[in-house]
Amino acid sequence: MNWADIIAERRAAGAASSGALSKLPGEGAPVDLSEDLLVPPEVRALMRTLKHAGYTPPEIAAMKAIANLEKELAALPASERVEKARALVARITVLREAKNCV
Repeated sequence: MNWADIIAERRAAGAASSGALSKLPGEGAPVDLSEDLLVPPEVRALMRTLKHAGYTPPEIAAMKAIANLEKELAALPASERVEKARALVARITVLREAKNCV
């Protein structure tokens, strides 16, 4: 943490303890994090449309698949884990080679 972060944390803690942050509009309400204000509005509209259409970017789908496989591997007994991992590595190799051919 740099010095500016430390100062900001101390000031925020001081304001919170003195009550300066209470009774503000929206206090206690959940923060809407669905909109990324650093993304241009037209890109946000496109992203929202794709999300509502059920589109999942390939990178996100791959990360979910990897997480599911990690859980599956962790649940296997150690004796089966090595064999399953080898099969998965072989499958990944085939998929990578197929992707490079396209």
